[in-house]
Amino acid sequence: MNSSRLNPWWIVAAAFLILGCNMGVRLTTGLLLPEISLDLSIPTSELALGFGVQNLLWGAVSPIAGMMAERYGTAKILLGGAVVFMAGMFWAALTESSLGFFMANAVFIGIGVGATTFPIVLGVVGRRFPANKRTFALGITSAGGSLGQFVYAVLLGQTDAFLNWSQVFMMFGASLALIILACWFMRDQSGEAEPKVETVKPGPLFNWQAVGDAFQNRSYQLLNVGFFVCGFHIAMLTVHMSGVVSYCGLPPEMASNSLAVIGLANVVGVIAAGWAGDRWHKPWLLLLIYWLRGCLLMALVFVPMNSQLFYTFSVIMGVLWLSTVPLTSGTVAQIFGTKNLASLFGFVMFSHQIGAFFGSWWGGLIFDSFGSYHWALLLSAALGILAAVVHLPITPKKLEPQLA
Repeated sequence: MNSSRLNPWWIVAAAFLILGCNMGVRLTTGLLLPEISLDLSIPTSELALGFGVQNLLWGAVSPIAGMMAERYGTAKILLGGAVVFMAGMFWAALTESSLGFFMANAVFIGIGVGATTFPIVLGVVGRRFPANKRTFALGITSAGGSLGQFVYAVLLGQTDAFLNWSQVFMMFGASLALIILACWFMRDQSGEAEPKVETVKPGPLFNWQAVGDAFQNRSYQLLNVGFFVCGFHIAMLTVHMSGVVSYCGLPPEMASNSLAVIGLANVVGVIAAGWAGDRWHKPWLLLLIYWLRGCLLMALVFVPMNSQLFYTFSVIMGVLWLSTVPLTSGTVAQIFGTKNLASLFGFVMFSHQIGAFFGSWWGGLIFDSFGSYHWALLLSAALGILAAVVHLPITPKKLEPQLA
């Protein structure tokens, strides 16, 4: 059966599951960094660099995977990405060398995550909904990543006492088979929203003209800057959450608990962001989100933390966590339409992952240099304020459609 005949909410459900597995695995494995460091005798900064390269490669693969999905079909790209992702998880679990772990974690997992992540599935969802419902649908889909983060973080917290990091990698890798099952619902989605008026010769594999036109748009450039900061924040707090918890003088189990709370709170946050984005100006909602993030990160530095306060921080940060995704992708669709949404949002995601690379790597470098996350948190807070400012010039008039 052609999946274009399915109720579009089934597509949302499949995309929800894919992002749940994708983000749940990726965002929780960073909690195992101290254990991996001890077991394989790899310095924290070197492991952080590996996680940074994983983020960078994920971002580089995303737009290419998006373009290939638009040309060859979403399901094929998702299936290939899931296989590579699983191979990387199993290799990382079985290796006993630092080079082997780097290749598996940074390269294979990076490619696998990039080919099964937001731009590919959000491009499908965006094409199946009208403009007045699109951002809400994108928000519900994005909530899959948040719920996955909650589920995997809770699972990690429950199994950490009797499973070592290698066994956790094996268990999480096996769970990626759910992505393969969900691919059935994503078949034959590329280009469905576009009317077929006549048979033409296949165009070039990559629509570089659409990409070039997009990068000449000032609002698109500013969205890339904002999403760079989003990636920095996400990587800083996921890869280094155990260290941040220790910096605040809290017990180690707070790390997985807090990451679970963030994921659960963001289920509400992304759906609310999608609902709000269909009613109010999306870039100014993004301005508010980034400003609040900056204030929260500043509070970690200057407010003495106890468990209750840190959980409060986690809840509020959770509401803001991935709420940028439906608003940013919805803004891209509002400007350029949905035909090339997977590839155009893919390049925005690449900017996100460049930020994630620096958030992961610099967090480790700053910790090794100063023995504390003090300056890393201050830098993250300052970038949050910067991201808020860059969305101010994206006025409603600037979002008048100009199809790529």
